[in-house]
Amino acid sequence: MKDNYIKKINQSLVYIETNLKQKMLIDEVLENTYYSYPQFYRIFMQVVGESMSFYIRKRRLSCAAEELISTQKKIIDIALDYGFSSQQTFNRSFTGYFGISPLKYRERGELTGFYPPFLIQNYIEDGKSLSVAIEELKPMSVATYHQYTDNIRLSSNGEEQERIITKVWNKLIQWQMTYEYQNKFGNVHKLPTTRQLGKFMIDNELHVPPHTRYFGFNNPYSKKKSEFGYEAWIMIENQEDDCVKDRIQGDISIKNFEGGLYATAFATYGEKSNLDEVWRKLHYWLAENQQYQYGEHQWLEEHITKASEGGFHGFKLYLPIQQGQNKLSLD
Repeated sequence: MKDNYIKKINQSLVYIETNLKQKMLIDEVLENTYYSYPQFYRIFMQVVGESMSFYIRKRRLSCAAEELISTQKKIIDIALDYGFSSQQTFNRSFTGYFGISPLKYRERGELTGFYPPFLIQNYIEDGKSLSVAIEELKPMSVATYHQYTDNIRLSSNGEEQERIITKVWNKLIQWQMTYEYQNKFGNVHKLPTTRQLGKFMIDNELHVPPHTRYFGFNNPYSKKKSEFGYEAWIMIENQEDDCVKDRIQGDISIKNFEGGLYATAFATYGEKSNLDEVWRKLHYWLAENQQYQYGEHQWLEEHITKASEGGFHGFKLYLPIQQGQNKLSLD
């Protein structure tokens, strides 16, 4: 790619900021980026921390809130200025985000909950403090499951995204535990409980490399412009065995991943995870690195496991790269 994502994201942010009071479609924002929606969606989320549609809505509501405090304009006029079809629609969206009606917000007279514009220039230096390794990820076969939604509420998108991710992993890991158990003991009449299956996996170290690995990523397909989508992979061995094909259930499927070259970095897990920060730094690292440019293979987050414990304990991030020059320019 001759143009890097960082430059294109900056262009899209400038366009959004100068058109907040205009009718704005996502396709119009992407018109000059030359990227498909899912491709640009993922990188926009990783750099900015929000999907493009959520970012636009938060900026509009925040600017509307600022006008409620700093001007005497009628609420209906502010609503129409920022693209809301009626005061009722504006009231509902505003209350859902700020937790208070526009009228009460104005009466309170304090600008709180304001979502400022994202300025890439403020974050360029972050990429210099990251420890990055270059790694070739080998081809592998994976069991995969994905899910989408376009009904995430603006005020709780982070929590709802986490619920979707948890649901995807729970379903796929439940399948894996059943598969591994039946692979050892055959198609038994009654399976053990989920807790017992988990203990079986840990006791036999079936949840750690080299036996298996766990990967996930956001919004993987272009079937529709969902607010959020997530796909999980579990690496499997002996994928040609009939028992694997026989035990595929519902929306779980087997696919072959061709691998590729990656820039990798580690991130922490849990409530105070620095996942978003590390993704952002990886992009800035690449933007300033002239030896590599973005690759076109799959972006991945590997979920790290421990031999003696269940659950995930860390992330390893995989940014696809290829040889080439990729200079950063925000002009």
